[in-house]
Amino acid sequence: MTVSDLDRIRAEDLMARAGLDALVVAAPEAFRYVTGAPDGVAGLFRRAGSALALVPKDPDQSIAAIVTDLAAPAVRDAVADTRTHPMWVETVDLSDRPGGMEAIASAWKAEGRTPDFSRPATFDPGAAFRHLHAALGDRGLRSGTIGLDLDFWPVADYTALRSVLPDTRFEDGTPVLEDLRAIKSSREIDRLTEAGLLAEAGVRAAVAALRPGMTRDEIAAAWHQGVDQEAARRSAVRLTGRWEYIAFGPDPWKGSGRLAEGDIVKFDVGTLVDGYSSDAARTFAFGQPTARARAIHDALRAGFEAGLAVLGPGLPLSDVHAAATAAIQAAGLPGYSRGHFGHGLGAGVFGEMPPFISATTSALAEPGMVLAFETPFYATGEGGFIIEDQVVITKAGARPLWALSRDLVVIEP
Repeated sequence: MTVSDLDRIRAEDLMARAGLDALVVAAPEAFRYVTGAPDGVAGLFRRAGSALALVPKDPDQSIAAIVTDLAAPAVRDAVADTRTHPMWVETVDLSDRPGGMEAIASAWKAEGRTPDFSRPATFDPGAAFRHLHAALGDRGLRSGTIGLDLDFWPVADYTALRSVLPDTRFEDGTPVLEDLRAIKSSREIDRLTEAGLLAEAGVRAAVAALRPGMTRDEIAAAWHQGVDQEAARRSAVRLTGRWEYIAFGPDPWKGSGRLAEGDIVKFDVGTLVDGYSSDAARTFAFGQPTARARAIHDALRAGFEAGLAVLGPGLPLSDVHAAATAAIQAAGLPGYSRGHFGHGLGAGVFGEMPPFISATTSALAEPGMVLAFETPFYATGEGGFIIEDQVVITKAGARPLWALSRDLVVIEP
């Protein structure tokens, strides 16, 4: 049985505060979060209507899912009220239907297929919106105020939706969805923890493999190998992806050249477990660094420790930004300015998700948040520097994941 990570009670509270009667999500990653089920191959088009999930404010009202017919079997395992519309792939269910070719026509007829049935070139968003019209009507919500994840919806799809539901009031439900996803379930925290440990094991392997003359891609290959070995050791972990920003040398943006004594080596890496991406980073010196490189890293370390000291439950994330900025500036970088010192983590098309640790955020750190807290600096002519940890906010405080030292560790050539 597929399980959703959505907290319906918290969703009710957030929707009530926002004046919403229901939330409708269309982004593939949001659909999976709400239902616990995959949205199907049509989601690769990233168009509204390939899959929709309706979440009424009232937790006693059931969630409805609207998906393509190919995706429906997996979704029905999670959502009882699953409504389907056809996509381009032709299928038939011949389970328990012995016989010859006539069984195919019989199966189609049993499914309710009419003689004039035809499949669209991809899928028909209008058909999905008509199902939404019906699902809202079944719940008495057609004249209500519905929140949409408008940060995803293409204008053309939103216009088509309005033509099908002209009497429904739509508002931006993105802030509600972001607030919901910011607090992780225990299963989500477990996924992110496993992902972070895989990435850390890769860094340990890559650092142990550093040799003079290595290319950036060779160092990255050592990281990948370390991740794979740890994933094999943790055989129950479902590794679904990885990414890396590994660089060395005086130009932090280039991947060319060969590793030489005195180079700064930056590992900013993450792996994905069941779609959830970790994010953490460390900086090393390959041989003795310059005095300036040490001073830069020391300033970033001061900022990291100052920010971490005020990162705890109930405290404003803007205070973390202020503390980190002040400490970095006081430690030798008086003009240092960074837009944010980290972000939420989860399952999305990009690893950086709200809330952001910025000067302007109104968000508070809350138990259940998983954040990437970082203090980076990129100095062309010296190298790329970053200290970053994946942090779980608990009732007792902030718990960083990685055990790797935050010092500028020197790797002897």
